[in-house]
Amino acid sequence: MQQNIILTIQDYYKTLPTSEKKVAEYILKHTNEVISLSAQELAKKSGSSPAAIIRFCHSIEVNGFTDLKLLLSANMGAINTQMYTEIEDGESVGAIKEKLQHRLVHALERTNEHLKIDGVEKAVEAIETAEIIYIYGLGASSLVAQDIHQKFTRLGLNVFYTMDHHLFASAIGTSQLKGVFIGISNSGDTFETNLLANLALQNGLKLVGITADSTSYLAQKSQMLLLTPEGEEAPLRSAATVSLIAQLFVVDILFFAYCAKNYQSALEKVQNSKNAVNILTNSKFE
Repeated sequence: MQQNIILTIQDYYKTLPTSEKKVAEYILKHTNEVISLSAQELAKKSGSSPAAIIRFCHSIEVNGFTDLKLLLSANMGAINTQMYTEIEDGESVGAIKEKLQHRLVHALERTNEHLKIDGVEKAVEAIETAEIIYIYGLGASSLVAQDIHQKFTRLGLNVFYTMDHHLFASAIGTSQLKGVFIGISNSGDTFETNLLANLALQNGLKLVGITADSTSYLAQKSQMLLLTPEGEEAPLRSAATVSLIAQLFVVDILFFAYCAKNYQSALEKVQNSKNAVNILTNSKFE
């Protein structure tokens, strides 16, 4: 699908050097005008240089200034509705719906581009051989941890999850089971998550990291990295919503990849799970 170049620029903005930020800022403020400019004209108007524009295109993973202008032209609908802004004072529900739709679709597309197939396959192999799966995430990432816990528990796997990191540390430290630790942190620098990841490695567990920053502590420690795209920080933290959707998308891919490789067993366990829930739901006290 055609990427939303405006949101892509926003995603990369905070990591750009000063000269490239000038280019980004000018494009975001004068998008319609940029489509008809040459690289030299844009460099002059943005207070940058033609070389910086070439580097900027490379930084946002676009093959040159011509391709950038084509993407800007293709995104004119989103540009007119200012999809790159967060919510505004008094904004209508219709505009919020459209804006959030653009952001979420963009996040899923970029996650699909950046998530490495071999990382997912190695994580599936680790789960297959694990006697226990430990899952930890803090804040919004705890919701993702709960989702993993729910999904893999339904497959009959031994899954441990708690938000109490002291109890979590005790569980890792006292267990003799061979297993895997799945750490979830959008920044990759969540203190508690990284402490538990270190403890997991010290106790011989395999480490799967789900994060947006490939240079973060969690990413560097992870033996299997499931990478999600970075999103811009905003006053009302809409990026937290976007990152959550990206993480849940990664979890679904991991879950279905496991199910595809263990199809008959997974199908049987899911059906048994449904039957058990139905019995509970339909039971009556005499």
